[in-house]
Amino acid sequence: MLTQLLAYLVKIIKLQQQFILILIAQLANIYLHSKTPRLESPTYRRFNQFKADDKLPLLQANIHKEQLDYQELLVAYQSKHDKPLKPVNHRQAFAFPQQACPSCGAPSQYLYANGGGDKSSLLLCKICQTTFNPEKHYRKEVVLRCPDCQNKLELAKQRVNFKVWRCNNRHCPHRKHELAKLNPSQYQEYLKRPSQFKLRYIYREYAFEVRQIAPQSSEQSRVDLSRIQASPQVLGLILSYYVNYGISAAKTAALMYDVHGIKISKQTILNYAQAVATNVRPFLDNYPYQLSSQLVGDETYLRVKGKWHYLFYFYDVNKKIILADYVTPHRTTESACIAIYQVLKKYQEIPENLRFTVDDNPIYRVARLYYAHQEGINFGLNIVKGLTNETEVAREYRPAKQTIERLNRSLKANYRPMGGFKSASGSITYVTLYSLCHNFLRPHQSLGYHPPVEVPELTGLTRMPDKWLRLIKLAQEQLPTA
Repeated sequence: MLTQLLAYLVKIIKLQQQFILILIAQLANIYLHSKTPRLESPTYRRFNQFKADDKLPLLQANIHKEQLDYQELLVAYQSKHDKPLKPVNHRQAFAFPQQACPSCGAPSQYLYANGGGDKSSLLLCKICQTTFNPEKHYRKEVVLRCPDCQNKLELAKQRVNFKVWRCNNRHCPHRKHELAKLNPSQYQEYLKRPSQFKLRYIYREYAFEVRQIAPQSSEQSRVDLSRIQASPQVLGLILSYYVNYGISAAKTAALMYDVHGIKISKQTILNYAQAVATNVRPFLDNYPYQLSSQLVGDETYLRVKGKWHYLFYFYDVNKKIILADYVTPHRTTESACIAIYQVLKKYQEIPENLRFTVDDNPIYRVARLYYAHQEGINFGLNIVKGLTNETEVAREYRPAKQTIERLNRSLKANYRPMGGFKSASGSITYVTLYSLCHNFLRPHQSLGYHPPVEVPELTGLTRMPDKWLRLIKLAQEQLPTA
């Protein structure tokens, strides 16, 4: 009897254990997919675990480093050996009678056909000893070369959006320098697992066109601002509560009814916000800002549909103006390039001393190389690494990096009461309105309690709803007409 009871209790305990495990799994799933933003950072994932070199590769023709003259080489040969250099005695018809040496220009009678003389043969110049493939147009072919040793870069990886080129010269100064930086324990680990160390010069060549992948305009608004049922004063109040004070749409709706006696739904408020964001986006992007050459950039996290998205911010250090606010689910080089593209569009003329202060994320260094190599636009980077000022650059530009960290905290403090966003368009809408408020409406202590951009049309307006309405009117006046 006792044995049966014990067996029954054990069975009950196991069943309870299964129920507990199921509940834990469900709670974990709810936690992971909750749209509520949390204070901690997202779970670390291996985003862009690569190192980027700061030097651009050399672009050179795929020929001998120095163009030679076969006639001068023939004279030098005769002077040295007291006899002329005889042409090659081709035992059969030469397959390339019109071919000349790409290095010295020697005609076909001085070319050997290694391999029997068929179309796949490599040719050897008897005068300068250059081996080449006759099927290639060497004078037109351009190759990438290592900036440290001028060795031709080899294709290491082929991906959808980029190619990875690598210098395979074991005696490259870059490789020797990186090898000398390893301590004894790292060197022993390198001998065991050399693939875990990045020692050779590597260049990433991207195949995308930033103007094609950058978002061109906001999506179509759900409502027409000129036909909304609410009065302009109500719209101004809604925007002030929703954007300036970071009150959620649901609480804004409750506030409008409890305080002002105006009945309006949460969804209507969201629709109004999207309509305003769609109207003001061109105004925000195309306003003639007076900008400095010192910018700072960083990416932060937003919760969208229960998943982490990334907000790439770029910010004028001196003028306190937000220049880029790109929201994307991807933390890639393409995203960094798009954010920088948003910045560059706001300059009428790109300054020669333009510099970005960023962290040690390699996507920014690769983005700089992309613009230098494929767009012909050069700018500098100030890399502020880690939390301690171990380098002179970090000590000098740490204050600039702290300003954008403060901007990130301000945005999160505003949107946190909303519990994240239910759609990507909702996050873009709110970020757009926040950038507009930051640039044109919000007073900054460091600027003498003035907004970064003072618009003359807003002078004399004291109430925030009135300022919102005036900005919307200015933005609508700049919209293209059919």
